[in-house]
Amino acid sequence: MAEILSFRTVFQYDIRKSGITIPIRLEWNGRQTEFKAKVDSGSSACIVARNYGEDLGLMIEKGHPQRFETVTGGFQTYGHEVTLSAGGLDLTTIVYFAADPGITRNVLGRQGWLDRLRIGLVDYEGKLYLSHFNDAS
Repeated sequence: MAEILSFRTVFQYDIRKSGITIPIRLEWNGRQTEFKAKVDSGSSACIVARNYGEDLGLMIEKGHPQRFETVTGGFQTYGHEVTLSAGGLDLTTIVYFAADPGITRNVLGRQGWLDRLRIGLVDYEGKLYLSHFNDAS
């Protein structure tokens, strides 16, 4: 039997580029910052560059400390609760800001993003479909 799902928004991404990159907005305490981030199902959390947290006025090191390990080494981050928005979908979630200003890659990982959404992917068309996980399907 076929399953039918509906989605609230769709992102068109460039299949010629590495990864799936979408525009993101973060909000905290009345301040906003916008940037692009990669969808990364291999990342355990949402991790972004330090400067975006500073744009929001966050005291980065006052957040929840969390070290992440990769195949090439580890790095320190600090988690802060913010509103993360993509395509009209707003999520209050923990985003981890890199302690090292040299870490500039932004990823949307499983905890705090993928675990809160219903996603559909048609990579050969470069389309990423998104809805809140509890939206009517």
